[in-house]
Amino acid sequence: MKLGKKNLQRGFTLIELMTAMAITGMLVVVIMQLTNQSVDLWRAVNEDVSTSSRARVALQTISRDFESFQMRGYDNKYQWLFAKADESMNNVPKGLKIPRSAQCVFFACAPDRNPSVSSDTALRKNYREARAHNRETQGDVNAIGYRLMFRDQILNLPGADGDSPGVYPLFSLYRQVVQPRPTFEQLLGKENLEAAYTRFEQDDEKNFLCENIMELNVTFNIRYASGDADVEEGRVEYETVSVPIISSHRRTSKVEVYGDRIVAGGTTYKNARIDSAMVSMTVLTEEGVALVEQIRQGRRRAPKKMADFFAKYTRSFSRLVSLPQPL
Repeated sequence: MKLGKKNLQRGFTLIELMTAMAITGMLVVVIMQLTNQSVDLWRAVNEDVSTSSRARVALQTISRDFESFQMRGYDNKYQWLFAKADESMNNVPKGLKIPRSAQCVFFACAPDRNPSVSSDTALRKNYREARAHNRETQGDVNAIGYRLMFRDQILNLPGADGDSPGVYPLFSLYRQVVQPRPTFEQLLGKENLEAAYTRFEQDDEKNFLCENIMELNVTFNIRYASGDADVEEGRVEYETVSVPIISSHRRTSKVEVYGDRIVAGGTTYKNARIDSAMVSMTVLTEEGVALVEQIRQGRRRAPKKMADFFAKYTRSFSRLVSLPQPL
């Protein structure tokens, strides 16, 4: 009886193993690239959502205040609004000075004008003060001020160059609401609102509104009677001029609104009013915030070209707001 040939068990050759490893490696590389792209996309979307949320909060608040702007026009010389470039931006990381920082103060009817009354035992003092304030409030007009600051909101300390232990400053927008009573007694009916408002600026650090706001600018659209207008005869032709507080060439203009005139950029406009205001701001992304902190602590050099930094680490937002006509 003849025995049949035994079945030989054949394994993979070296070439087959190398081919399989090469294909597996290529698949791993492709999967890693897709994963990295997905992570980068998620990070970009997350940063866009975060910056958009901050901008929305800030723009909605500013718009609401401008929409309730209060003034009495045409028959008084009182100052009702002033806006200027804020030159007090000190203690900002070297190489990252804020290009556009507008300070604006005006009168409006803020929804949060009166402090809330609490019955908490631990807040009896605040309760008494708030109750007395609400009872004795004279009118419902507030002075509202906006400005950018670079400081630590938690520790209430200003930012500084170098590594300051325990200080985590951020570019932040502050909104200060002066309550109706001190507004009525100390700010309304002043020919120089800017000078009268300085006594309230010491409380700015307590009125944090939104973080990571690196720029704030306002462009006022002013409607005024032309030179040959005759208001008494009813023959009035109006013209419009746009005045940015800070222009693209870093030229600055100051806007002052009085009852009988508007002074903007050194020019006086009679029979004028502000039709609208374009509020624009630049918001830092989270990655940009981390970079600024590294620069502040000296662990990284400031960018040589600010345009590149802004293009990569910031987002810009704006909103046009219509202002009510003077009473």
